[in-house]
Amino acid sequence: MAIKQVIKYRSDSKYFAGFLQSMIKESGIVGSVSQADDSIVMRLNDTDEKAIADFSQLSNKYLAHSLFLGEIETIQVDSESLESDFKSPTYNISACPRCLERLTDPASEDYLNDSLKCTHYSNEENEDFLDSNYYSPHYSEGSDLLVVDPSNINNLFIMTEDEIKALFSIEKPTLKVTIKDEVLKELTGKIFINIKSPYSVKSNLVALNARESEVEYLFFQRSDDLKVVVVQKNTTVIRDSRGVSKKLKELDSDKTINRFLNIAQEAGFEKGSIAASLSTRDGISFIVSNETGAKKVITFQDFILKDVLELMSKDENKSKLLPNFEKKFPSVMKELRENDEYGLFETISSILELKEKNFESVSDKSLEFHGNGGLKIDANYGDEGFDYVSFIGSIMSFKLADTDEHYLAYSIFEALGDMAISTLGQLKTKFKIDKFVMMGDMFENSVLYSRILSKFQLSNPYFSKGFALDE
Repeated sequence: MAIKQVIKYRSDSKYFAGFLQSMIKESGIVGSVSQADDSIVMRLNDTDEKAIADFSQLSNKYLAHSLFLGEIETIQVDSESLESDFKSPTYNISACPRCLERLTDPASEDYLNDSLKCTHYSNEENEDFLDSNYYSPHYSEGSDLLVVDPSNINNLFIMTEDEIKALFSIEKPTLKVTIKDEVLKELTGKIFINIKSPYSVKSNLVALNARESEVEYLFFQRSDDLKVVVVQKNTTVIRDSRGVSKKLKELDSDKTINRFLNIAQEAGFEKGSIAASLSTRDGISFIVSNETGAKKVITFQDFILKDVLELMSKDENKSKLLPNFEKKFPSVMKELRENDEYGLFETISSILELKEKNFESVSDKSLEFHGNGGLKIDANYGDEGFDYVSFIGSIMSFKLADTDEHYLAYSIFEALGDMAISTLGQLKTKFKIDKFVMMGDMFENSVLYSRILSKFQLSNPYFSKGFALDE
């Protein structure tokens, strides 16, 4: 007889199965590993108790968690075809726990070896991934934080167990977390910060040196190479330039539609589905796929600040808003008029008087609000598409009423979520389709993500388990 484990694995990357193959070989157990169709299948001959014990000991000690790891089903099967020689390509992932142990053990021949390469996932030592970052104990604007000491994580940050598991996974992604330590808040001037655990040989050696010097954390130039968000037990990849998430097949020449079709295929939405794509890079659009094909049925027009301000000044209901706003916030209006190339979130950042003018700045501000229920921001459609004039005018009106910036930012993302839900509902009725895909990097904002989950839950909105939501 043999033990068969079917491990749900939401990526087509081979390194996790490669780790299992390596441990089978080292433990001497008769076994096999294969990977296909979002699953890793491992079979182990259970007649050799010592080999079983050796394999269990190795996996408990050295098998790292993966972002893409899902449920595991274990059953008894006949012991046949238990030999395999599974091979994995080399990936830009962290050195495994065994290599890190050797790297930091003074008794190891690889102690402080800055050229160490991990070959414990049945891969060949055939590729270099250089870490060109400069790590410093001094903070500069826009830096990410390198976690130096895992045991200190709960003293520095407020994190859920799922966020901690993701942070220290073999993929070592970047996560935005809440700062708990008052000294760190004062140093950075922030409440939220992007953090990463050591992910390269260089960063591990730097972290080791910092711990020995009693330095609690280091900073480095921002890197969005693998950005992940954890919301209500959902671990979602927002961006991935390291190639560890699922690879997109070429299903359509339009990159947004192509990503949608890949995610819909992953979800099993074969008979048609509707997507809400909320992207800071490619804008907002809604896509429908059915038996006739896939197309964008709604695409938000480009946001042009100069045109929005001009239309506001000519609008009968809003013509008084601009002079009233300018009277109270002259510096804001001056900035807007002098920067008519501002995009949507740069404009919102300016209205909210935030230091940094970008999506992330507005997103961070929204996370500061911990209440329930936002303001009614006007996020509707007009004759020419999305009504940016009413949207921006609504934000200005609440700012004029001395609404707290964090409450206003929270309300903006809540309104975008409600707009998406309303639009999807209308498209559901029109096209008779009840399968929904969510994508785009705006879902990095947990207010928006949570709004979709809570207010659209009966429709089972699908967030990809293996693909990145954006480029």
